Amino acid sequence: MTSLGNGILPVGSIITWALEINPDDNYLECNGQVVDGNKYPKLYALMHNVPDYRGVFLRGLGGNSASLGELQGDAIRNITGTMGGSASDKAGLWDYGTGVFYQFNLGRSSVEYSGQYYNYVSQGMGFDASRVVPVANENRPVNKAVRYFIKAK
Repeated sequence: MTSLGNGILPVGSIITWALEINPDDNYLECNGQVVDGNKYPKLYALMHNVPDYRGVFLRGLGGNSASLGELQGDAIRNITGTMGGSASDKAGLWDYGTGVFYQFNLGRSSVEYSGQYYNYVSQGMGFDASRVVPVANENRPVNKAVRYFIKAK
């Protein structure tokens, strides 16, 4: 008989583990390894390979989650901004940028056209997500690393 109330976990339960050493041999690390049917017959009856949870975040079922056991790809929230302006001798083509957009000036120049000299401002608009959100070389929530183990016997 299994009871979660007295600390006994049923075979197939997943635990988080924050230590470098493994728990006892009743648990297998969730790294995709093959289940030895002779050593772990109850777990083998449930699955032939343990799940591979290395480098992924586990998420409760419901809301925007994928179906149970399905790996859901990464995504980010939309990042927006506006830019605009008008071309004239006093104002450049891009007068402003908000959100992720920013204006940069390359300097003023003068150009001759049909005997007349015209001043213009060399400008551009840049896009920088770090102006709005924290950035890294991956998308991730706030996190702390743990290891996942499955109750094998």
